[in-house]
Formats: sequence, C-alpha cells, structure tokens
Amino acid sequence: MGIASSLRLFGKAPASYLFNGFRRQMKNPLMKKGVVYAGVSGTCAAAGYMFGNFVMEKHIYQVKYTEEQEKEVLEVENRLQNLKIVKDLRQNPSFRELRMPFNRSNHSLTNNLLSGPGRITVPPVIFYDKSTRQVYAIAHVGKDVGLDDDTIHPGLIATCMDEVLAICSFLSLPNKIAVTANLKLSNPTKAYTNHFYILRSHLEWTKGRKAQTHGTAYMLDNEDPSKSTCVAIADGLFVEPRFAKYLKHVIPVSL
Repeated sequence: MGIASSLRLFGKAPASYLFNGFRRQMKNPLMKKGVVYAGVSGTCAAAGYMFGNFVMEKHIYQVKYTEEQEKEVLEVENRLQNLKIVKDLRQNPSFRELRMPFNRSNHSLTNNLLSGPGRITVPPVIFYDKSTRQVYAIAHVGKDVGLDDDTIHPGLIATCMDEVLAICSFLSLPNKIAVTANLKLSNPTKAYTNHFYILRSHLEWTKGRKAQTHGTAYMLDNEDPSKSTCVAIADGLFVEPRFAKYLKHVIPVSL
C-alpha cells in the first residue's frame, strides 16, 4: 500500500493538505538543501559502515595453532596464573586488572609479529593503580625471539618497556593518550628467552601535556619464581598531542 493510498483511509482532505504542504515546503531553497544534505549524509554513513566492516574482516585474520603450539600456550598460561605476584596483585583492591587479547592485524608489531607461541607467548597480564599511577605487566617471552645465545635483543625489551611506561603516562593525562618523546634504557644484565618478566612503571611528574615515567624490568627464575634479576631500567617522556581529544575513539581500552 502506497503513501497516498494510506492517507486516503483518513479522507481526501487530510491527504491533500499534507501533499500540498509538502510541495510548498520543497519550494523553499533551504528546505531543498536540507533534504539533499540529509540524503547525502545518510548514504555516506551507510557506505562508511559497510566499508568499515569489510576492512575489518580483511584486516583481522584468524590464526590456527598446531597441537604442539596449543600445548605450549596452555602450559605458559597455567604457570602465569599461578605466579605469586599475579595472585597478590589480583587480591589487592587498589589495582585493576587489564588484559588485551592479541589483535591479529597484519599491521601490528607487538600484537601480531611479536605475539604467539615462541614469542610473547600469551597476552600479558597488566595491573594498574589509578591513585598511585603504578603499572605492573607480567609477560612470558619464548625461545623464537632470542639471539644465538638465547639472549633477548635490547630492542625487544625497549619496545615492551615503552608500552608499559606509556600506559603509566595515560593514567595521568586527561585524554589518556600520548606519544613517546624520549626513551632512555639501560641494561644491567642480559635477558634470556623462555622466562617470565615483570615490567614495572610509575609516574614521576606531570606538567601540562607532558608526563615523565620510570620503569624496571625483572626476569623471574624458572626454578624459583620468587627470585628475580633486573634486566632493564627505563625512563620515558610522553607528550599528549594537541588533538588528543579527537583520538579517544582509537584507544582500545578504557583506563
């Protein structure tokens, strides 16, 4: 049933009145522009939504693990959950827990190329305290990202420390986003693969859009996880972009 047929149910006079009123309104130039803009906006919104879904489907891909890899992941996950520091922080009401699953994006470094069995084996467990601006990240580094002597390249440690320091800076900045302005890293001793690491960071000071953070990385002993060795000391300066308020939607989590 068409619009005109539907309106006839209410009588010819109301139908005629509505159609004549619509014709008069359409003669108004502002009304015509409004209708055109509304149509174009609706079309663009629909096209953008469909294109976004298409891109996401192509951008994210599924990764299938072998039986041996699944066994490795489950073993590391069980050991991670049983670490004393994880249990203690989980019971501490001051800390909130955060865990971001691996994003299988073709264009991601830490969440794709450096993640998975033999690399950063499972998603790191992150704990943060908003009041004291402290962050703890517990991660496992596998054997496939090591050098010939099973040591870890300082660049990998620097990358991980940069992310932990950045999360710490987010806690103190109004829009929860910043970029690395300066990162200083020292390595007191060598770091080895197939170990758990505790990455710690805390806020030192903030001034306007700047935040200075300090952090350390500890390697846990596989035989006695209560023992640890400091393998990195880092200091980072982070700056919130002037247009950060327009980038809130790109942050995958809310701190």
